Amino acid sequence: MERFTGLLGIVLILGVAFLMSNNRKAINYRTVGVGLLLQVLLAVFILKTEVGQSLFQWLGDSINTLLGQADKGALFVFGSLVDRDLMTKAFGPGNDYIFFFKVVPTIIFVAVLVNMFYHLGVLQRIVSTMGRGVHWLMGVSGAEALSNVASTFVGQVEAQIMIKPYLKNMTNSELMASMTGSFACIAGGVMAVYISLGVPAAYLLAASLMAAPGALVISKIIFPETEKSETEGEVKLSIEKTHANLVDAIAAGASEGLKVGLNVIAMLIGFIALIALVDLGLGQLGGLINMPTLSMNLILGKVFSVFAFAMGVPAVDIEVAGALMGKKMVVNEFVAYLDMVKIKDTLSPKTIAITSFALCGFANFSSVAIQIGGIGELAPSRRSDLAKLGFKALIAGTLASYLSATLAGLLL
Repeated sequence: MERFTGLLGIVLILGVAFLMSNNRKAINYRTVGVGLLLQVLLAVFILKTEVGQSLFQWLGDSINTLLGQADKGALFVFGSLVDRDLMTKAFGPGNDYIFFFKVVPTIIFVAVLVNMFYHLGVLQRIVSTMGRGVHWLMGVSGAEALSNVASTFVGQVEAQIMIKPYLKNMTNSELMASMTGSFACIAGGVMAVYISLGVPAAYLLAASLMAAPGALVISKIIFPETEKSETEGEVKLSIEKTHANLVDAIAAGASEGLKVGLNVIAMLIGFIALIALVDLGLGQLGGLINMPTLSMNLILGKVFSVFAFAMGVPAVDIEVAGALMGKKMVVNEFVAYLDMVKIKDTLSPKTIAITSFALCGFANFSSVAIQIGGIGELAPSRRSDLAKLGFKALIAGTLASYLSATLAGLLL
């Protein structure tokens, strides 16, 4: 039954995209078909083949080992506060780490690695190679292919920096595809943080890889190409070396990582406190209308339970998964993943898998402002276009994540 509802989920997601399309006659079904096929092949390889499972299990374990090195630096600075065994003895099971001392060092370490590989040109070569493959297979322009692939490695705005020379002349369809890719993917550094919190690494890796073709599928249904693109052929990757040498790049990465880490902490304090305030108000309102359990989770769970059901989430977990998906869009994926990790022992393995995929991406309301502001700085002449496309791209990015989650649910 759940497999059947998964098929229903694919129809629902593609149907919503089709209904939102601004020109149904212009949809390139080759791009849509090849993109879906790529997603299916990736999902089958990663989730169903012995080679794929072993490879991604190894990759996940390797990433965990790599991230464990951040603890060495944190241990030197913070001492016993990052020793999980000592924390467990002192405060009991379930209180083995303080969020700040676990997450911020991880962000700093990953930022150092990203800056180092970017300065050496390794990251750009990987992005360029994968971008050429997506361009050739799906028949999309070079610029949007590069942007979508880059979004699986770096942040929302950083991905657009790699195609900065082309932004001002990109068609609206290309711009929509690039924004959708940034909403549907998560940066490698952010993925590392979620893995360190306990989100299954193999699922995050799979979701990130599947997001690039999925974002192109949904964006090209909602906003198909009707103009002549200047980047129909392959484009040269924009490489800007902003650091004097490798040591400078590493030092800058550490500083940038600290800023990002502190921003994450501030964001979590603000958003979680705001959610508590909203729940307090809803609880008071619920008392007046004989609904004492009224809360944001309850409301979001009801609203998004349709998608959770269609994705194949087991019936017992539908409202919980729906609440997490809703919180991801309304607040952000960080808070949603934190909530999922807290309750994962009460969820079925299939629910954890589908939800891990569905939450993977930057598609939330605050990210619309980040993209309009960030990309607008790179191409000021496109700011009005970015504003017009922002909400559509948000929906498209969300649907792309849901499509990956549904395919994963069909195979598990």
